[in-house]
Amino acid sequence: MCFYPKLASRIVIASIKIELKLIVDIFLVISLALIGWLGWQAGLVRVCFAVLAGFCAILAASKYPYQKQFNFYYVFAIVALFLVVIGGIVLRIIKFFYLNILDRFGGLIVSVLIWLIVSVKIVIPTMISGTYGLEEQKHVLYTYISNTIKAKFPIFEDYVPDFLEKKFIEHKE
Repeated sequence: MCFYPKLASRIVIASIKIELKLIVDIFLVISLALIGWLGWQAGLVRVCFAVLAGFCAILAASKYPYQKQFNFYYVFAIVALFLVVIGGIVLRIIKFFYLNILDRFGGLIVSVLIWLIVSVKIVIPTMISGTYGLEEQKHVLYTYISNTIKAKFPIFEDYVPDFLEKKFIEHKE
């Protein structure tokens, strides 16, 4: 039985804040390891052609003049499938010349870099926006990576979707 309920509640709140502080860094490390493994399995060619297929398919489908009903999805699927097939041909050429290990290391590096930028600049700021106990905390790994990316590449800024930012501002007022 605790005779000091205020002290006990402060201890519990402090331990919850410490655990929340670590959750962001643990999420970052585990997600980077998982994405690195997936990038190793896929390889550089598949990663690059998947990203390229997504961007080109969206661009082609949005520029298509007859976007009625399912035409957008047809154009998207055709362009994406075309680029995936080209990626498969390039992958066979790479396997023919025994460049698999370079392909795998490239896939690991590119996928980790892409996920690092996306997670540190979009996912985590969205996750901690307006969350009690997370916003005021100093996340060791997250803060270091975010500040490094901001210093080296100023084009990448923190992005929080508008509806969450408005909700947070309304809640603060």
